Amino acid sequence: MRRVRFCAIVVGIISALADPLNAQAASRADIDRLTSYAVILGRAIACGIDTQEASVQIGKWMDKRFPPGSKDQQTYLPIFIDGVKYHAEQQRAGRSPDSCSQVRHSFSKMKWGG
Repeated sequence: MRRVRFCAIVVGIISALADPLNAQAASRADIDRLTSYAVILGRAIACGIDTQEASVQIGKWMDKRFPPGSKDQQTYLPIFIDGVKYHAEQQRAGRSPDSCSQVRHSFSKMKWGG
């Protein structure tokens, strides 16, 4: 799936929120993966794909990378949720670069939480 400008904006916002005096555990790779999960999950929801199992796996991965109650979780979880909503809205409105057929194919190939 092609990355959209929104992903770059989200990564920029996340980077800007990072507090250099209180280092966070999340790596750039974790943030990139979280962004990718938000994109595919949002689009899949809009396409009517059953995302329950994927959501469980993403939740488990997030608990490892952004531990419950941590500053990382407090920072990144709301951004992830907003990203999922945004991409679902974009897909529903026909403003996604991918058709639901393409989303379905990409979704079926995803390795969740890996």
